[in-house]
Amino acid sequence: MRTPLALVSGLALVLAVGLAACGSSGGTEPVPDAVQDQGHLPDLPLDVADDVADDPGTPDEGNLDTGAVDTPTPDEGAADVPTADGWTQPCDPDGASLCSEDGYRKYTCTEGTWVAYECMVQEGRLCEEGACVDPWRYASPAFGTCPDEPLATPESLAQKAAHYDALAPRLHIHPQLKWAMNVTLKQVEVDCEGEQVPPCMAPVASEAEATWEDVAQWHTGENDGLWSALYLTSQAFRYGTTKSPEALANIKLLLEGQVTRMRITGVPGVFTRQFIPPNVPGIACPDPVTQIGHYTTDLEKDDNRWVQVREDGCVWAVDRVSGEWTTTPEGMTQPHCGLDDYAGWCWLDNVSQDEYAGHMLALGVLWKLVDDPDVRDTVQDLMTQVGVHLMENDLFFVDWDGRQTEHGKLHALSFADTPGFLAALSMDYILQAAVASGRQDLWDYYHLCLLQQGGGQCEGWPHWNEEAYDQYLPMMELYVGLNDCKSNWNNFSMVLCAMHNLAWFETNPAMREHIQWVLDQKFINEPGRTRTMIVQGNPWFNFTFAAFKRLGPGSDGPALGPVEEGICSLRQFPASKQIRDADSSGAYPHFCETRLGGSATEFPVPVAERCISTFEWWRDPYARQTCTANAYRFNQPGDYLLPYWMGRYFGFIPEEL
Repeated sequence: MRTPLALVSGLALVLAVGLAACGSSGGTEPVPDAVQDQGHLPDLPLDVADDVADDPGTPDEGNLDTGAVDTPTPDEGAADVPTADGWTQPCDPDGASLCSEDGYRKYTCTEGTWVAYECMVQEGRLCEEGACVDPWRYASPAFGTCPDEPLATPESLAQKAAHYDALAPRLHIHPQLKWAMNVTLKQVEVDCEGEQVPPCMAPVASEAEATWEDVAQWHTGENDGLWSALYLTSQAFRYGTTKSPEALANIKLLLEGQVTRMRITGVPGVFTRQFIPPNVPGIACPDPVTQIGHYTTDLEKDDNRWVQVREDGCVWAVDRVSGEWTTTPEGMTQPHCGLDDYAGWCWLDNVSQDEYAGHMLALGVLWKLVDDPDVRDTVQDLMTQVGVHLMENDLFFVDWDGRQTEHGKLHALSFADTPGFLAALSMDYILQAAVASGRQDLWDYYHLCLLQQGGGQCEGWPHWNEEAYDQYLPMMELYVGLNDCKSNWNNFSMVLCAMHNLAWFETNPAMREHIQWVLDQKFINEPGRTRTMIVQGNPWFNFTFAAFKRLGPGSDGPALGPVEEGICSLRQFPASKQIRDADSSGAYPHFCETRLGGSATEFPVPVAERCISTFEWWRDPYARQTCTANAYRFNQPGDYLLPYWMGRYFGFIPEEL
């Protein structure tokens, strides 16, 4: 039988309070140091009803299915328009077009007959004045540009973007490593000035001239894939906006790294957290003698462990019981081999939801915006592998050793997080894979298993007691604690990545409206909350909300305020990501304690006064911090470039701004 929604809602609340203390990533925020396919609903093997929920925020028992679309409302005086009985009424003149009342359908007069075309279902677009248009461009909204921001940098938004776009591939991406990283530059001795005591040192090159060959240390960490994927997403939006050959070259190089990140695990659909090839200066595997503990398998698999790939092409690890190197640590009967291409490399196992949030966001945006055949083939392959892996493993990620990864549980009642959080990730990843691959089994898994649209038990579906996943979406429970101070910013960001692409890929009007309602009322603007995302001036969140909120007929219109507030934050964003002095702890008083025992302010710290981070918009904007300048350390600029190029693509930021 199905679990009652009231019970599930209670479970969600318990999960939210409990998980806020540990988060979905092992109890720590990710540490800063450390041609568009329009999509369509496939032909279903079972009859799918046309019932539509009256209120997308409170869906009918069961789930939201394909919805009937209104007949158009023509200009006063127009004659011979389609009726509720069909579209065969005569029309004149030939070529005239009308839109349905809700904007989802276009009617064109063709040889005396009205012919209907589903703008939303076929293209993810709205009908306006007889043409299908991108939803975010409906009614040609004009957005404010925050011209009077007092903390703005002297540089324009475009100037900062040009600097960071040139800098990232030159300094932050090693051509052998193929992912974007923070770096520390080499030092060189220089003449001392004033009362300085020799030896006096300085960076080997200035920010304007430094290249990857000037790097002394590559700051690798367990969230490499996440941070690099967010930078990759920025380049997808850049290419979608400008068709820049430089952006395409960046995309192709980084995609090679994405392919390696999956191939090296030897498990289709499973990325590694971190990989290191041999003989690259500034980065190295843990020493197998002095740091052997890094390679020792973990009983509960709640710690990430390194493995070696040796000349035999097999994965080697240290058995936790015997303490010996082996290809079959405790619990395995067969070695994990076939990785000859990566002999001499090491990689980190136990991949989590954090990394997939970034990977799937990037892959989905690439699929939508990049028309290069090689890119599309690679993206299709990677997304399909992820979708099939989840389908075949009941929404778990299963690692090289046959064990589920600690934070790789995505089915809604797995207790890995709240049902809404897990439903968003599951729906997004399976839908993206179905659209990209066109595979009927993935479409069936999305519609018949996750959404339960077949009217009965999905074949092979083990989670028989679950509701349809769209029913779980509202159960996010993201805001936790008094004044929301115990909230987990990891979860906010992961859900944003999933909801961004879920709203973009889902073109069923009724389901899309439900997703938009959840994005608005259960995430960005949840009523009764003191620290909702909409009040934080986060351009990444604000632009996502503005692009994918419900727009068109019957909506409350474009998100003018949030867009301009996001632009204000980008104006404040520093023109260099060299580590600088900052002290929000001294400037702003303590207001409350965060989920991990840190100190938070009452209001968001202005972007201009924050410490430099790896990805600014992923972290708690209320955190009180102190940081010291480091002339040698530069963090990669994906956090500026992603919202900037999103804003450009969606029409929020003019080119000249």
